[in-house]
Amino acid sequence: MLLRISLAACVCALLALANWQLDDAADPAAKRASALSGERWYRLSLTGEHLGYWVTRTHRNWHGQWVFESEQRSAVNPDDPVTVATRRVFAATAPHELLEAEYSQRRRHWTESTRIELGPSGYMGYMQQANDARPAPAEPLSLQYTLRDYLDFEVWLHEQNPPPGSERVISTIDFSRLDVVGRKMAISARNATGYQIENPAPQAATTIQLDDDLAPESVRLAGLFDLELTSRAQALAPRSALHSASYYVPVNENLPNHTQIARLDLSVHSDVPINELWQDSLLRDGEWILPLRANPLSRQPASAGTSATLGYPSDNERIRQLASLAITDLTEPVAQVSALVNFVHDYLAYEPGATAQPVLALLDNPVGDCTEFADLLTTLLRSLGIPSRTVFGLAYADRREPAFVYHAWNEVRINGNWQAVDPTWNQLTVDATHIPLPSNESAALMLLTGSVDVHFELRAVEYFEPSATL
Repeated sequence: MLLRISLAACVCALLALANWQLDDAADPAAKRASALSGERWYRLSLTGEHLGYWVTRTHRNWHGQWVFESEQRSAVNPDDPVTVATRRVFAATAPHELLEAEYSQRRRHWTESTRIELGPSGYMGYMQQANDARPAPAEPLSLQYTLRDYLDFEVWLHEQNPPPGSERVISTIDFSRLDVVGRKMAISARNATGYQIENPAPQAATTIQLDDDLAPESVRLAGLFDLELTSRAQALAPRSALHSASYYVPVNENLPNHTQIARLDLSVHSDVPINELWQDSLLRDGEWILPLRANPLSRQPASAGTSATLGYPSDNERIRQLASLAITDLTEPVAQVSALVNFVHDYLAYEPGATAQPVLALLDNPVGDCTEFADLLTTLLRSLGIPSRTVFGLAYADRREPAFVYHAWNEVRINGNWQAVDPTWNQLTVDATHIPLPSNESAALMLLTGSVDVHFELRAVEYFEPSATL
């Protein structure tokens, strides 16, 4: 009996798949949806500064429904990262009615969301703010919307191949109005990549470059922000203003003389399991404790940190000359490291949130934040044959509200052992408030992009006398 049920289920699934494929072949909108399937990552920037990312995902779920999702995270204002997410689900079969649509915008202390659902009596709309404890009231909506409406512009381009100058009004969901509105789109050019289109606006148009599949390859938003198709790693690279703003964890007490802290125990509170964020956390008396000690080390491979790369051009002649100037006639690796940490600390002018610069650019414009300090030290040390690497993580900072913030420092291998140093703070022994990024990539990304709610409470602290030697 179980075998018959299983076979029947497989047959039904195959028949459903065949029906979906026949539907796709006959429906122009479904064809366009198939062409757009997959995940695309975009780097968001303003005048060259990496502010965040945009990711789009298009797929067909197990029910055969078309799902379109997007998420954009950015940090234009310091300490105020913004997340905007959308989701649209269309029925599996033609005319592929809209089944549900969601929009949410989240800031650090404020969230709003809008949802549209198709029920037995028609569409209902819901609007909610996080600081409103009351359930969102349902609002009946009078609208019609299908997959063809959503992809009408792409279908028009594919089927009609219109010339530059052509315009078309498309139907789009306005979540603030809980309604469908018209929006004009115009073809500004036809080039080797595909179509270049514009959405006219009173101040500055949004320009979109489409590829051969009619998917965005680059976007200029309101004449200011740029979105460029890239890899997931580049879109999420931990060097952006997004991470500087998103990546901080508040703590309940100030930590005076934090650069002299040798041991620190923090109680960790989060909306995700603590041991998924930090594997070293311990459960004591019903609460998760993160024990921190001076000279923290990341979990990078022991072999990492020796070669010249595009980011660390240690074989560059100017770099070699600068390193020789910094160490004078010192020959012992310990003395060379000490000299270079002090040299980088004095050589660069510290500017929080400074525009990211490659290492070689620092030789002509010696200004940067902690990342530039760490990258320059990594490069100079490697030019001397001393293994070094840049480490990203959290470190305590004196602020109006005490917190652990995004920071970068170094790990150096001397006499076979790795040692943490911090050129930004001129530390030869890194204090216990430095917390390297979790080795788990998903946990690191949750912290980097501020998508997890975490805060610390102080449980124990011990100080040590500053040491001038490694």
